[in-house]
Amino acid sequence: MRNLALIIIAAIAILSTVVYASSVSVATPTYQAQSGVYYQVTGNIGAQGLGFTVAQSTSTASAQPCTWSSGRVCTTAVTPGHWVYTVNITLENGVTPDATYKVTVSWDTGSGYVQMGSLTFTAPSTVKAGQTMDFVFDTGSTSFNATVGIVITVA
Repeated sequence: MRNLALIIIAAIAILSTVVYASSVSVATPTYQAQSGVYYQVTGNIGAQGLGFTVAQSTSTASAQPCTWSSGRVCTTAVTPGHWVYTVNITLENGVTPDATYKVTVSWDTGSGYVQMGSLTFTAPSTVKAGQTMDFVFDTGSTSFNATVGIVITVA
């Protein structure tokens, strides 16, 4: 009788563990730089939003169009203390040499989409796939409501 009671208790414990484990859900993490970003990209170019940071120093606006140079930064005028948004652009095979492209970021903080900024660059005459450049846009603000969405357009 005692062995039967132990077997029943063990069976209940095992079934409880199986039922508990089967009811636990696992969610994939969502990173800020990936959440709520919509891309409209043409011309064999890769784009990735790198998210928001607070500017630490002043930067003057880059001359337009920016000359492509892998690892270089193209920026709007930046004020220290303002939030900035960075977009990483990657050249892929098939980019038209010497073509000029515009990188535009629009955002919606709850009142509809408005343009955060726009920068242009000229692809090099000898395109090397995999080269990247960062494009930095000053939001013009030291604070803002959490963004509802961001649209990154490269055309």
